[in-house]
Parts: sequence; structure tokens; C-alpha cells
Amino acid sequence: MYVIGLDIGGTKIEGVLVKATSVSLLPSVLKKIRVPTEATAGRDRVLCNVTGVILSLYSYGKENVSGFRLGGIGIGTAGFLKKGRLEMVPNIPSLKGVKLKVLLLQQLQRWKVKAPLYIENDSICFALAELMFGAAKGFKNAIGIIVGTGIGGGLILDGKLYKGRDGGAGHIGHTTVDPSGPRCGCGQYGHFESWCSGKHIAQRYTAAGGKIQNPDPKKIFHSKEAIAEKIMGETYEKFGMALANLINIFNPEIIVLGGGVSNLPAEFYKKITAAAKKYAYPAFSDGIKIVRNRLGDDAGVFGAAALALKN
Repeated sequence: MYVIGLDIGGTKIEGVLVKATSVSLLPSVLKKIRVPTEATAGRDRVLCNVTGVILSLYSYGKENVSGFRLGGIGIGTAGFLKKGRLEMVPNIPSLKGVKLKVLLLQQLQRWKVKAPLYIENDSICFALAELMFGAAKGFKNAIGIIVGTGIGGGLILDGKLYKGRDGGAGHIGHTTVDPSGPRCGCGQYGHFESWCSGKHIAQRYTAAGGKIQNPDPKKIFHSKEAIAEKIMGETYEKFGMALANLINIFNPEIIVLGGGVSNLPAEFYKKITAAAKKYAYPAFSDGIKIVRNRLGDDAGVFGAAALALKN
């Protein structure tokens, strides 16, 4: 089967045309395209860019693959569809309230592209990719967490995606770990995201008087500066609290991390695992695996492609 997967971010849109021989094997990439999202240019420009990537991949398949037939299109994006309208997309504000699936299907029909279209939150796509092809393969109860500029999550419970009442389940970054903490981008205080996302780790370090120029989590982690060590110590604790809450509520077998912060060394995983076990109920935390993803930066597009394959 040939399917298209798209990962729509605030900065870029990445798409792949893949060939799958089995839903259990990582598909082979035939063509990859990356274009700017142009998030500030308005709704029509963003939709045009999304449609353009799909059409380019579809045209490549038609022109280069004998007997090509598109089996489906999967899209991962920030936010989620509530009653068909996109919600919680602060990095692409022009898409808030947009009936994304309806508009894209209209555009594709004009170009005579006929294939099922599936849209999910990008963190759900990440979790699905790691379940089907990556670090969570073989597990029935897994949580995928993307820790980058923000923090999002996807839940796999009893082998199935769990999306909640409106499709918004898994917004793990907006769980409160310490209300005395920094203000989150959503406006509230002390969220997991406002303590532990890459952006907020750097902001907390700078606010504390750190001297590193253009700080990021990697620089702060490797620094021997007392302020850097203090900020990372706080990060381990708050990260552990958030993970402990997930462990106590969902009793997963494995938690897989993605995003920029996930690329920190093994010592980071030791620290957050120890903190999680300190705060989680022992019977639930015993044997829990907290690991880095296996698919790297391609997890998003593979997860989007997996939506089409899974359906």
C-alpha cells in the first residue's frame, strides 16, 4: 500500500510518500518534502502549503511508481479536532476553529485526488509510530511524550489509541506539577510544560541569572555552573512528578520520549526515572521503562502515515 503522511508544525510542514508491505514493518520512504508553514501568513496560505505538499507527493507517485494507487493520507498537527474544528493550535493561530478535514478534502477533490483522510494530534501520531515501528513495539499500554518547545502526549491503552471525549486526551504538558512555578503559554501557572519544556528550561535558567549565551537544555545539562545544576535538578524533580502522575493513573508498561529534550544523554533518563519512582506508587513504578524514541525526527511523519495504514 502507498500512503502519504504529513506532520504540520508551526515552522515547517514535512510530508512523505511511503510504501508499506505490512502494518508491523517500518514503511520505506519513496519521497520526502519539507516546506515552510508560513504560520503568520494566514489560513489560506497555510492550507495552500499543506495541499501543495500532498499534491507534490501524489504527483511523484503517479509519475514514478508503476500501478500507483494512493491508499490514504494521514496528517498529524498540533491541537485536536473538536466537532470537526481545530482547537489548541497556538503556533498556527490562523487554523483555530478551522474545519481542516472538510477544507482539505474539498481542495483535493478539485485535483481529483481520491483517498481517505485521517487527522490526529501530532503527539498521538508520535505515540502510534513508536507503538507500530519503534521503542513501544510489542507493548499494549504505552505513553508517548514529545518534549520540545511545548509538551504533548499520546496514550495507547490496551493496544488502542485513547483520544477522550472530544479527541483532546493526552495534553500532558498542561498537568500541574507545582502551581508556584512559571506561567505556561496557556496562561496558567506551574504546568509540566512551563517547568520542563525546552523553551521553559532555558527561560528558567536565564531568569535565575545563568551566564550561558543562547542557552538550551543541552548546554545547561552539560554546564558545571551552579545555577545550571540547580535548574536541571528542579527539572528532574518536576519531570519525575509529572511522570509519576501518569504512572499512577494509567499504569503503563513504557513511556517513550521524543522532541529536542529527549536527545539529552542517558544520565538524564536515570535522573527522571529515579524521580518518577520516588513519587509514583511502588507497585506501579516497578519495572516501568522510560526511554528515548527510536524513530527520531521522522516519528511525526511515520506516525501520520501510520494513521492511514492502521485504518
